[in-house]
Amino acid sequence: MRDVFSAPGKRLLDRLAGQAEALFAFDFDGTLARILQDRHAPGLTQPTRDALYALAVKAPTAVISGRSLADLSPRVEGIPAHLVGNHGLEGLHTSERVMHQARECCRAWLKAVSDDEGSLARVGVVVEDKTYSLTFHYRQAGSSAVAREAIFHAVSTLAPAPRLVLGKAVVNVIPSGNLHKGSAMLELMHQLKSSGALYVGDDDTDEDVFSLPDERIVSVRIGKKTASAAQWYLTRQSQIGLLLRYLARARSRALST
Repeated sequence: MRDVFSAPGKRLLDRLAGQAEALFAFDFDGTLARILQDRHAPGLTQPTRDALYALAVKAPTAVISGRSLADLSPRVEGIPAHLVGNHGLEGLHTSERVMHQARECCRAWLKAVSDDEGSLARVGVVVEDKTYSLTFHYRQAGSSAVAREAIFHAVSTLAPAPRLVLGKAVVNVIPSGNLHKGSAMLELMHQLKSSGALYVGDDDTDEDVFSLPDERIVSVRIGKKTASAAQWYLTRQSQIGLLLRYLARARSRALST
């Protein structure tokens, strides 16, 4: 991984910004917004909101999040960006059959774990129903190890077996299949006829994009991590505003030539 603000990184960003059909896509939590103890609280700071808006009015821009669209949309209201929620299940004209299957699957899972909710709550785990996926939060647990053990016990008997994606103090429980952030990124690029793309994310849920064998996609991770498949990194989340403003300026230069 290399620093995207290095000289080679900036040259790559400049080239991408010069492509008329380039797509600029971002995860939300931990990327556009800081992760806070209260999962209901994260929102865009005003400087980040302004920078994201400045980019979105100049180039195709997307937010691809694990949050449901109902949760995500108000957080980016007023910004002309394409929104994808529930790890790729919402926002891309997914077939009604697939949506129905995911909804029914999660409804059955939620019923199955209801017997464990008391024991989960006692160790600081909160189960979030996102209609098309479930998320087990344990950021406020007294012991992360105890909370994770309780979560894995609760999901071990779910049928059909879910796909588990670990995040920062969360376990995402997702219907198995080929719909995830990576497939959502490719579908969005197809729909927009993108010649190239940038994707910025921060944790394991974003590795589905980072690991795509597609040379058109420039992948950037928040925080350097050797095990990540991302090509580039930002040192810390607080630099996201700098990246957005850099891209907006580079795009403006490209449009003026």
